[in-house]
Amino acid sequence: MNSSVFSFLSDFVFLLLLFIQIPSSLSNDDLFTACKKEFVCGNISAGFPFWGPGRPSACGNPELELKCENNITTMKSNQVAYRVLEIQHEFKILRIAREDYLAGLCPPQFANSTFNRKVFEPVEGNRNFTFIYGCEDAPTTIPGLISFNCKIKDVDGQSGYIKEGENGPGKLCTGSVFVPVSITDFPPDWNMSSLEEQLKKGFEVRWKFDNECWKCSTSSGVCGFDNVANRSTCYSPGMHSPPEISS
Repeated sequence: MNSSVFSFLSDFVFLLLLFIQIPSSLSNDDLFTACKKEFVCGNISAGFPFWGPGRPSACGNPELELKCENNITTMKSNQVAYRVLEIQHEFKILRIAREDYLAGLCPPQFANSTFNRKVFEPVEGNRNFTFIYGCEDAPTTIPGLISFNCKIKDVDGQSGYIKEGENGPGKLCTGSVFVPVSITDFPPDWNMSSLEEQLKKGFEVRWKFDNECWKCSTSSGVCGFDNVANRSTCYSPGMHSPPEISS
């Protein structure tokens, strides 16, 4: 190979490697600055473990992305959309309501409200209700059931009913959805109207405590998330890479 060509290629490769390495040397400072900022939307504000507009994905858990539209905060869990009504950082509590039930019971997204146990943990004060749809004939004589009618797949007048607990649709119905409902102020003699009102008020879920993030915060760092290692990490100013946090 011609020596001048070889020299040119060597210089090019060196400059290319130098160019690639420069962002990584600055990325930690950039992420420290970015992750210090909070997500703000209407009356909702959030830091770690959340991310969204103003906070890049490296600032929070992949499953805790927040979105903002018209000052309304939303998120998804297992492909179900929720409106975020309140975030209590001190207690790690989210109050959320299913978007599909804010306008009424028909038609829903036929997916249960389930949450990743690696990210969330159970909260006392919720009761599961199952909404069963597309029944040939909703039972009216079983205690504890409330029936209703829905238009399912452009067919009017299909029967459905509501039952406490987690239940499947059975053989006579086409679909079911179970949803947690807060019972802290739930009326004992509930009816369709009171249940719909409770759905709008939402229910609570708790995200899990992150001990590594606590250590990071007490060392003047900023918590973030390493998507390659799939764990929380710590950004500190002046460091070229996220520091390891000793256990």
